[in-house]
Amino acid sequence: MAAKVKKKNTKTYPIIKIFDGVKNASKDEVVAEKPLTIYLNNQKIATLMCTPQEQKYLAAGFLFSEGFIKNSGDIKRIAYNSPKEEVKVFSRKKIKISGHILQDQTFTSGCGKNKSFLKIEDLNLLEDVLINLEFTLSSKEIIKLMKKFELKSSVFKATGGTHSSALANKEKILLFKEDIGRHNAVDKIFGECLLKKIPLQDKLLLTSGRISSDILLKAHRAKINLIVSRSAVTSLALELAHRLGITLIGFARGKRMNIYTYQMRVLE
Repeated sequence: MAAKVKKKNTKTYPIIKIFDGVKNASKDEVVAEKPLTIYLNNQKIATLMCTPQEQKYLAAGFLFSEGFIKNSGDIKRIAYNSPKEEVKVFSRKKIKISGHILQDQTFTSGCGKNKSFLKIEDLNLLEDVLINLEFTLSSKEIIKLMKKFELKSSVFKATGGTHSSALANKEKILLFKEDIGRHNAVDKIFGECLLKKIPLQDKLLLTSGRISSDILLKAHRAKINLIVSRSAVTSLALELAHRLGITLIGFARGKRMNIYTYQMRVLE
C-alpha cells in the first residue's frame, strides 16, 4: 500500500474543472515548492527550488554530489532553520571555495536553467574509474524493483508534479525520495546515505526522470555502478557511462528496458 502524502508536501487549491464543455467548482492538490538556501561554513553556496521535506538530506547530498564535501567525515554539524528555509552545514576542516562560482546560484526545479558545479573536464579516468563487475542482477529483478518503485510515488499520484528516486539492492528498495526536481530527489538519496554511512557500491539507483550527464556524474561521485530510469537518457550521459564504467538502463517500464552500456551486469 502506498504511503500517505504528508500535507507539508502538497497544498489544496479551489479550481474550476471543465469536462465536455461544462464548468464545475472543484479542488486540486498540487505539490509544494519552496526555496532552500544552503550554506557551507556560513558561506552561501546555492538556493534550490524544491519540495520542502528532508532538507538536511538534500543539503548534504547536494554538497556531496557537487564535490564540496568528500565524505561523512567532512561534516561536523548540520542545522536547519525552518522559518528561513536555510540549512547550514559546518565542516571539520576549512574548505576553500572559489568566489566566481558562487554568484547568486539559484537552482531551479526544471532542467532548462539548471546549473551544476560539476565539470566533466575535472574527471581523472586513472583515479576515478574502477570498473566493478561484481554487482550483477537479472532483468527480472530490475522489473520487480521498478514495479515496487512506481507504487511508492504517493506525492506524484496525488499531484502529478514530482520526480522520484530510490536506492535498492537486488531484493528491495532501501530508500525512496520525491521532489519537484529530479536532481533534488537524487541528492536526497545521497544525503541520507552520506549521513547514515550507507555503502553504495553494491546498490543501484532508480529514477523516474531523464538521465542526463549531470545526474550521471552525481551517481559516479557516489560510486553507483548501475542506474535505471523509466525515462530517456542523453547522448553525453551515454558517453560518460562508457568512460566511467556505469551500466545505464532507460525506458524501464513494464517488462521492457533498454540497456545502453555495460550490459554484462544484467543477467538473464
